[in-house]
Amino acid sequence: MPYPMVHFAIASELCLCKPTPSFLIGSIAPDAIHVRENVTRKDKGITHFVHKDKFPSIEMLEEKCLYYLNLNDDVDWKDYTLGYFAHIYADIRWTDTVYANFEQEYQGNKDDIRKIYNKESNQVEFDLTKREKWTNDVLNKLHVADAYTIEPLLTQLEVSQYRDIKLQWLRNRENEPQITPIYLREDVIENFVSKTTSELNDLYKDWRVAVSVGTSISSKK
Repeated sequence: MPYPMVHFAIASELCLCKPTPSFLIGSIAPDAIHVRENVTRKDKGITHFVHKDKFPSIEMLEEKCLYYLNLNDDVDWKDYTLGYFAHIYADIRWTDTVYANFEQEYQGNKDDIRKIYNKESNQVEFDLTKREKWTNDVLNKLHVADAYTIEPLLTQLEVSQYRDIKLQWLRNRENEPQITPIYLREDVIENFVSKTTSELNDLYKDWRVAVSVGTSISSKK
């Protein structure tokens, strides 16, 4: 699965470099399940609408997305929900493309495949923070974003805690592996973000929904 900065890259491109705080925190919310103790693969599957080890179909994603959107007319709730389902769609596409290619191309020790994947993913996080002009604005927005409970999946507190953990991790440069990714190269990430964003734009049009375009933190008085 892509790590947070990849989700933020999609959010930034999808929202014309001006994602709202609500969309940003929604775009990592499904992974907030990790703040629970002794979380299982099945638990994570529930927040991603996985059934019998299979990701939801596009039709199921649409059904669930529209259901949650219609629970509340608040604009922030709607952005949060769209971010949530953008995350799940990105996970689906990443699994089918980037991760599938990674498994095929991997030439190291089979016992180390997960370690190498995590290490390269961590490096991608820091490469994006240093490379992208929107990094500071996105992380500042994430810091002030309000989380929502999304029944029966996650609580507001869990999402807020997960956000805080990720922000703290990203802002600690000691967490950077300081390697050059072999598999998760810059061109791989850029192509994934661009293609996934385009596909999400098409999906949102088909579903007749739209994301909000916000303002930068620095532009607020």
